[in-house]
Amino acid sequence: MSHRQLLNRSAGPRSLLSLLRPSLTRFYSSSVTSKDSAEEVAAEELPVTFVEDDGLEAEREARIQAARNKSRLLPQHRNMLHNALPYEQSQSWIHETVKYKRMMVGRYGLDGSKVDPRICYPTKQEALERSEYEKVAFPHTLQEMMAVNRKAKQDKIAKIKTREEEIAKKMEKLDQWTADLNARIAKKEADARAAKERKDRLVEEVRRHFGFKIDPRDERFQEMLAQKEKEDRKKVKEAKRAEKEVKMMEKLKKKTANLEKDASKEEDVDEDKK
Repeated sequence: MSHRQLLNRSAGPRSLLSLLRPSLTRFYSSSVTSKDSAEEVAAEELPVTFVEDDGLEAEREARIQAARNKSRLLPQHRNMLHNALPYEQSQSWIHETVKYKRMMVGRYGLDGSKVDPRICYPTKQEALERSEYEKVAFPHTLQEMMAVNRKAKQDKIAKIKTREEEIAKKMEKLDQWTADLNARIAKKEADARAAKERKDRLVEEVRRHFGFKIDPRDERFQEMLAQKEKEDRKKVKEAKRAEKEVKMMEKLKKKTANLEKDASKEEDVDEDKK
């Protein structure tokens, strides 16, 4: 039966649609199937490098960066080595302090620190406290401090000059002091020699007193030696007293002569006045 006969025999448009529906369904299904299979073949033939997947690409980049990090440094230390901000997010309460943020701005700049630059400026309270501190710690003006500093320098120079003058005066007396020191040393040496000679003389006198050779450690020798030393000290003391009396008499005579001379001068002046 031909298509024309079928159309003629159909009761209307609905019966025609029901007849054509199976054919249309098979046509469209076959076309869709062929299109999907073509896309699958194209996807299979497409290289892997052209497959766009953000998650896989990020993971791959992370693996590459981890493989590059041969220093074994911690991330924050590696960032500091490359002059970058150590932490992207705050890790401690210290990272939220004003002091830390100011330090980050000073080290990494405005862009690198990611900190609001207004935090670097003091607040009104901080400015007031700083002003009060400066008033207490530095009560003098700049001119007053310069004057004080100038006076301190002048006093220091004057002190150095005075010290140099004293040293110069003492250097002038150095020869006299050296002579006096040598004289005192010579006197001590002479006194030591005299004491030794006196000791030897007394020992010899004790030996002559006994008339025979005696051990110096003997008690009789020691007693006689002590007696001789006592007598000798007495003689020395009397000699010093006599010398002192002689000096006093000479001093009195000299003083008396000066008084008599002054008195005679006064008498001559009185006579001249008369």
